[in-house]
Amino acid sequence: MERVNKKLYWECAGKVFYNKWQALDHSRSTGKPIHFNFFDNDFSQYNWSQEPSESWDDILKKRALQLREKYDYIRLFYSGGVDSQTMLETFLKHNIPLEEILIYRGSAFTDNLDEEPADDEIKHVALPYLESVSQQLAGTKITILETGASALNEIVNEDYFYEESTFALRIWCERHLYRREPKLLEPFEKGLLHCDLRGGDKPKIFLEDGKYYMAMYDSSRIWDMGDEFLENFYLTPDMPEVHAKQCHMVKNFFKFKYPEQLSIKEFFNVFDTEKLEVINRVCRVPRYKEVNLGKGITGVLSTKQILVQRGARLHNPRLYDTWISFLNNEGGVHKERFNNGNITDDFVGILSKKYSLE
Repeated sequence: MERVNKKLYWECAGKVFYNKWQALDHSRSTGKPIHFNFFDNDFSQYNWSQEPSESWDDILKKRALQLREKYDYIRLFYSGGVDSQTMLETFLKHNIPLEEILIYRGSAFTDNLDEEPADDEIKHVALPYLESVSQQLAGTKITILETGASALNEIVNEDYFYEESTFALRIWCERHLYRREPKLLEPFEKGLLHCDLRGGDKPKIFLEDGKYYMAMYDSSRIWDMGDEFLENFYLTPDMPEVHAKQCHMVKNFFKFKYPEQLSIKEFFNVFDTEKLEVINRVCRVPRYKEVNLGKGITGVLSTKQILVQRGARLHNPRLYDTWISFLNNEGGVHKERFNNGNITDDFVGILSKKYSLE
């Protein structure tokens, strides 16, 4: 069986890449542009202009049942954020069993994760929620994996950033999970078809010539590329109507609430937590609890990154200096790859094919 995530990749001059640095290098050497393949073959055959008639709840249930039928073993990644909360509540509400729920904790500066402010969402939202539904999860394995500063220091060198297709100082390092935690392969070794189920992502829609379109920047999916066992709950070629429904829900909200607005890009800025929360309320259930990370609402990657970088700078200079050295080296050579010519402003995004919602 072909893994769904293998259909998500970059393409340049006839070559397929699951690592953006490699795709960028190939584009530079060939002079050819990079194409971001966002499930093109499947999504191009779907009618995005027609809103699915089923309710959002019915579509979520249908997707969970599809996954249940497809896989022998579902490992659901849960953080307490709205994406994973909606996903987990769908399984619980409809009594659809899960084999495992995985929580991943990490810190860039301490091995005592209770001291890590970027981990507050796990401590104060995810773990309390699982405790509150423990009876429903009696048959589900709960796994908590931790990467403290000591372990992270063993992993992170300059090659790490290239392997992860990232410019960020991340503590979650999914691509290293199976290498560090071979027990995660147990279902595979037992001959079970298993998946790592993650909750990305919310819709990205925009107006062009007075019409609404759906498209996705590769920067929204960059940490998914090449993860062999990954399944995304909301974005899948197996059931495009999941993403179509949430796109139309958001489109309908903007047409009703902001009929004169010509640009909705500001609502999809990860640094504007207030506007992002507007999107969350349209197509996600509320979090179990709210936690203020010091700069906005729970679950925003940019907020967590600020906390991680601050902790590393103050308490883990070796890690921080490695990161800064990488930024300086790469940003000094290839400024054109980054927004505003600044590596800390993220890669210049590559937009997928666009699909009309009208």
